[in-house]
Order: sequence, then structure tokens, then C-alpha cells
Amino acid sequence: MIALALLFFVIIGLLAVIVWLLQKYFKMYSNLHTSESNQKTAALQSHLYLQKNEMEILQTDEEINTLIKKWLTEMEEKFPTEQPQEELSEMLIGNFKKVLHSTLNLLKTERYEP
Repeated sequence: MIALALLFFVIIGLLAVIVWLLQKYFKMYSNLHTSESNQKTAALQSHLYLQKNEMEILQTDEEINTLIKKWLTEMEEKFPTEQPQEELSEMLIGNFKKVLHSTLNLLKTERYEP
């Protein structure tokens, strides 16, 4: 009789260990699934943040290029080369305009795409 009671205790103990291991397994599985979804969410948020920054950079580049174009047109108005009085002044104005054009064109921002 005692041997039968001990056998039942051993069987119940083994069943308790199996239940405990199954609970631990399912808890780890649910945590794994949650961490994967958290990683996917973090990756998506990072991607959206990068897209937002790229849009802001493009907008800033466009503003800079518009400002440089405005400066170039103002310079064209201030230094007309239609009919200068002397050949030397024509050459100086032309060279000055070329220098300013090249300088302002170098300041234009272009989007670098690797």
C-alpha cells in the first residue's frame, strides 16, 4: 500500500514538473513573439524617422538653391553687360560675374546618392 502511494506521489510530481516546464516554455515563446514585434515596430519607426529627415534635408536644399538663384538674378541686374563704356570695364565686369557665378554655383547643394 505504501509503495502504491509512493508511486502516485512520483507520478503526480512528474506531472507537476511537466506542467511547470510547459508553462515556462509558453512564457518564453510569448516573450519571443513580443520582442520580435517590438523590434519590427522599432525598425519601422526608425525608417519613418529617416524618411522624415530626408524630406527636411531636401526641403532645405531647395530653399538654399532658390536663394542662390535669387542672388544670381540680382547680380545680373546690378552688373549689366549690355554695352559697357570701356573694354577694360567690360572685361572686369565679365570676369567678376563669372567668379560670382562659379562661387554661387559651388554653394548649391546637391543630394548625394551612393
